[in-house]
Amino acid sequence: MSRAPDGLEFPPGSKNDRSSTEANKKVWHDACAAVDAGLAERIEKEKNWRFGYAKYIREHVKVSLQSPEKALKGAQAGLDTFYNTFEFVRDGEACSVEEAMAPGKFTGTYETGFVQGKGSLGDGYEVPYKDKVLRGDALKAQIRQWAEYGTIEGSCADALCAVVDNGSWANLKDRYFVLLGAGAAMGPFLVLMALGANVIACDLDRDFVWKRLVPIAEASPGTLTFPLKKPQAECATSDELYQNAGCNIISRTPEIANWLCSLYPGQQLTIGSYVYLDGAFFVRVSLACDAIMRRLCESRRDTAIAFLCTPTDCHAIPMEAHKAALHNYSNLGWKNLVLMPIRVLSSKMLVKNAPPPVKTDAGSEIAFVDGIVVPQGPNYALAKRMQHWRAMVARSQGHVVSTNIAPSTSTLSVVKNRSFAWAYDGMPFFTPMEIFGQETSNAVMAGLLLHDINNANSAAHPSFALENPLQLFSHGSFHGGVWRCGYTVGSIGEVSVLIHFVKVLRPVLLIALLVALFAIFWQ
Repeated sequence: MSRAPDGLEFPPGSKNDRSSTEANKKVWHDACAAVDAGLAERIEKEKNWRFGYAKYIREHVKVSLQSPEKALKGAQAGLDTFYNTFEFVRDGEACSVEEAMAPGKFTGTYETGFVQGKGSLGDGYEVPYKDKVLRGDALKAQIRQWAEYGTIEGSCADALCAVVDNGSWANLKDRYFVLLGAGAAMGPFLVLMALGANVIACDLDRDFVWKRLVPIAEASPGTLTFPLKKPQAECATSDELYQNAGCNIISRTPEIANWLCSLYPGQQLTIGSYVYLDGAFFVRVSLACDAIMRRLCESRRDTAIAFLCTPTDCHAIPMEAHKAALHNYSNLGWKNLVLMPIRVLSSKMLVKNAPPPVKTDAGSEIAFVDGIVVPQGPNYALAKRMQHWRAMVARSQGHVVSTNIAPSTSTLSVVKNRSFAWAYDGMPFFTPMEIFGQETSNAVMAGLLLHDINNANSAAHPSFALENPLQLFSHGSFHGGVWRCGYTVGSIGEVSVLIHFVKVLRPVLLIALLVALFAIFWQ
């Protein structure tokens, strides 16, 4: 039995269904039609969108890099299609997302829950890494080591070192953060609470979510504000509080926006989207978050926005990263020599990670990386691209935008898939790849957020000059080596799994080799 439409939904398709494929193609078609009619026509004719989508994203990025005007025009066209074609359904009645989010269309809101933490501020900014907790000079040395190896960009190293050097940036007593998907594995909730932030948390109305978040807040030096279905004073017990806390971002989008716009007048808010769901749900919840962020930005002009970008996407990159990838592909070190038979025999594995830079309309060149991993699917790619478009458009409208590339991270949801766990274990074979633990990723990405909102000279601020809006994503990248690896991240998975098993079976192989040698010489 199919479910009844509720909340933010894909638009009705040609077969009277809500096809994610049709809607996906429509958004990309319109984003490309605004800047390249020929590309849009090719998208319309594509029959195998599920496995053919990646090349069109790459072409869209290349066209957008030709000029700032094309980048912003394509981004706005894509966002407009989302708002004008996707629907919001309530009690069987449907309207466009644009109409649903208009002030006054839905007037409901939430009660407000509040927790004042009782903890004390710690020793400032710190990063857990492997079996240590790094601070001060030790942390700066590790940051520089990552940069020298190529695991992060130099601008990322500069940003994180600036956070270490400016201790006041890590005192967040006067800062207010809205976290959409507060309990997300890759979100900054734990770090912000530990630094005394005022966190406004939106997450599912499931008691187990709040049984985790509220005690963390109570033990922290920060505060936690959250939506409630009834007044906090009417919740007689902690369990009753947990049962009434939270919200469904997809189905209660307008009410969440109304509630957020009313909170803490006069305070600057930084709102970040950290939600993730599988498949088509990721597009729906990402659009819901975007609609909330847009409303808040329109209501409070000093609002800053934040995202975590994935390295498995198509990004503009520094020319230095492009040159490093070329070197790592072409050098004759022992790793490349070992891999040479695979490079010769396979056209799909170990693909060169250095496409030709784009020639801009102004005559310069901008490098880019194609990190798209096709099996992740077109819905994942579209949801992440929506965030890119919002980041560029919001920055052009004067908002501070913190949007940095996060590294591949061994979260529980990833490594429970055995194939991913095997691949992650083998990937560090490829210079300069590194897979990070969740605590490390949380800390470094929160550090970049602190840098962006505090440093008026950072790329997050509209006053920082960019040749192209897509270069916003070139700054502060903690990509984990994806940009500088000699091979595209989408082409090293199978070989990484093979390397994993070589590592696991190395003792057995060594014993077998010794037995063989003994047998040969014994004769």
